[in-house]
Amino acid sequence: MQVNTYIAWLRGINVGGNKVIKMQDLKAMLGTLPFRNVRTYIQSGNVIFESEALTGDGLAEMISGKIQETFGLEVPVIIRSLEELEAVIAGNPFPQSEQEAYKRLYVSFLAAEPAAEALEKLRPYEDGADKVRVIGRELYAFYEVSVSESPLFKVPFDKLLGTALTARNWNTLNKVAALARKP
Repeated sequence: MQVNTYIAWLRGINVGGNKVIKMQDLKAMLGTLPFRNVRTYIQSGNVIFESEALTGDGLAEMISGKIQETFGLEVPVIIRSLEELEAVIAGNPFPQSEQEAYKRLYVSFLAAEPAAEALEKLRPYEDGADKVRVIGRELYAFYEVSVSESPLFKVPFDKLLGTALTARNWNTLNKVAALARKP
């Protein structure tokens, strides 16, 4: 049976003291599921694991349900395979010449691909000082100064696009990918 590598992106844990889950406890909980080689990266809910599942379908619900059962918390979970994550990195619409600029690049992983009507609502935000693009199930955002100083910081992209999402900065995303590539 083929084993595939997946990344679970957990939304909103350990941010500002909310939905606190220690990574060692999360890792132990995930060890009770049919996963192998479970690894976490930093406290913000980035989990790498291997599964015999051929697709990520159902894995998010399985993990979210187990978090609810174990910790009593509702935590949206978004899954990408290592191959999908590699495509996200390769598909970056905002390549930078300065490594320092990547600190201002974020990717939001969407639970579902947005409908055409939702994408139309995004148009006003695409080409200001801060730029956004949706490609498939990812929203890329490049901030002129920083995410916290951007007018986009308060835009509820999840409601606008009609799907749950969770964002990671470019450096975190690449460190997770590097960990996922190692067996």
